Amino acid sequence: MPHPAPLSSCRRSTAVIASLGLALSSALVALHGAPPTSDYELLFADEFNGDRVNERDWNFRLGPRTGLGIDGLNLARAVRVADGHLIVTARQEVIDGKAANTGGGLISRHRFGYGYYECRSQPFMAGRGVHVAFWQRGMSGPENNSIFEIDSHEIDSTQKIACNNLYVDVSTKGYLELAWPHRAQVPLTLPPDGWWIDAYDYSPDGVIFYDQGREVARADFPDLVAAQNVWLTALNGVGKVDGDRQPGDTRFDYFRYYARDYPGSNLLPNGGFEYNQDKVDLQRPVAWLESGDVEASRVVRDGAASGDFRLRHGSDHAFTVSTTQSLQFIRNGAYELRARVRRGGPTGTARIRVSDFGETEIAAEIPVAAEWTEVRIPRIPVTRQGVTISLASEGSAGAWVEFDEVQFLLPPAPGQTPRPSRSFAYRAGDPIWEIGTRQPILFAGDEKFYFFGRNCGLGDSISVSFVMTPARLAGAFPITRLPKTGQAGWGVGLTPEGGVFFRLGSQETHRDVHVPKAYRAGIATRVTCVFDRGTARVYLDGVLRQRVDGIAFSTQDTSAPGRLGANSGRYDAVGDVTLTADAPPPAARQSQNYVGALGEVRVYNRALGPDEIASHSQK
Repeated sequence: MPHPAPLSSCRRSTAVIASLGLALSSALVALHGAPPTSDYELLFADEFNGDRVNERDWNFRLGPRTGLGIDGLNLARAVRVADGHLIVTARQEVIDGKAANTGGGLISRHRFGYGYYECRSQPFMAGRGVHVAFWQRGMSGPENNSIFEIDSHEIDSTQKIACNNLYVDVSTKGYLELAWPHRAQVPLTLPPDGWWIDAYDYSPDGVIFYDQGREVARADFPDLVAAQNVWLTALNGVGKVDGDRQPGDTRFDYFRYYARDYPGSNLLPNGGFEYNQDKVDLQRPVAWLESGDVEASRVVRDGAASGDFRLRHGSDHAFTVSTTQSLQFIRNGAYELRARVRRGGPTGTARIRVSDFGETEIAAEIPVAAEWTEVRIPRIPVTRQGVTISLASEGSAGAWVEFDEVQFLLPPAPGQTPRPSRSFAYRAGDPIWEIGTRQPILFAGDEKFYFFGRNCGLGDSISVSFVMTPARLAGAFPITRLPKTGQAGWGVGLTPEGGVFFRLGSQETHRDVHVPKAYRAGIATRVTCVFDRGTARVYLDGVLRQRVDGIAFSTQDTSAPGRLGANSGRYDAVGDVTLTADAPPPAARQSQNYVGALGEVRVYNRALGPDEIASHSQK
């Protein structure tokens, strides 16, 4: 894929939007949906009118997609535009003498950042085997912009549940990396004609997911900055395939992207150079492109102005190198650039250039200084809905220059400070997974639940803490990571008599540590359960209520994903997708789905101490 799409393409797209009259009348808004507030501006849309895919805006998704539970092949000929729709056809066919489950989709050539994304679609639901998705993701190849994945919806045909997900690629090496930050499984009810409107609002605070204009899930994950591609896909060969129901079509009516202003928030992905961590080649800073003597540019750990990493230009021989990034589809306005820099060594020059925002170019020279200093370029008049930032240097052998906290933003409001780049390294002692920290998650007793990773609550010692407000007394499991068999999982359950118990082991074989008369309907209670090398402790509102030593079970299982909310076991994780389970586990059949609120959910791979538990309860 090209990088970046030329700004002339951006101007052409907005011109097309204007020519199509997409100011959106009130009638069209009522029919097709709209952003949650009126301060959004439509910057890109494809209504899929005409008779072919606009390949200036889209690439075809091609090639095999295989893995656990998936065996499909994506073809360009499975995708067409007709009748005002993008149509992806799933079918079973023979290619080069081999049976193939074919499907496909489109990937945008353009990149989009913070904003509101909306799509109207009619997913194929007549038979099993097709996986339909409207989502956003970067790529790890020459594009080098793979940072996260937002799934506005993932729907497996015939399944009555939709996935609203946020995955993060940024992580450290090894198993203890960022768990699934947000993997919400939301009951799906399509209108009689099968058409629905799905959307998400991606902002500096996280992601809010909407179905038919109604908020259904919220991922609080602040300061995750990226500019990535949009995907509209219908994969075939996911789970069991009902070949007698194919060929079958998935239709997309439109895709629209809106943006608004975010004063004080950086729009430039990886401006703090934290996204490579130790996972991506440090010679290739994520989201940036290198040119010139590329070996003279490298992301370096330690000594950063902020966080853990910095970008360094320098070499033991003469060099000229540039590190560049372009933003597309940002609102016009007066922006500013800020960066922390330092420079030394023999002769050389270094500057930050800002271009492609209008008719001129602005540059700031980087002074020689051993300590970190700030360079600022104020009042950058963006009139082309885009900009290019270049960190350029040249020098003799031994010269060097370093960059950190490069920010492109609208000036913050009075009294507001810019938000610094986030470091995504897992810190020993931090929660390995947390959710519902800004506001509780509501569960109605249906099949809504959140998966969390197999690496959460794992090891010799673990802790799980949450605030629950049950709507009623009932037997339920608000949170578990219990394998079906074995002796190495955990879960927190409720009894119809008002008890709370900490389960160690598996669904089949376990030990329960029980606290009677522990909760009441409609009353918020903080539950904290700790397992530490054979000892289990249960705290309610920071007070130790039960302790049991000498437990033979453990929390070392890595086979079972965790669940928050519904625990009927009706749906299971099969690789990357969610499909109907073969049979609910025995433990689930004996309990109801949780009804009420769950908030401040935190899972640790260590034992919390009494003082920590008490301090959490006082907040």
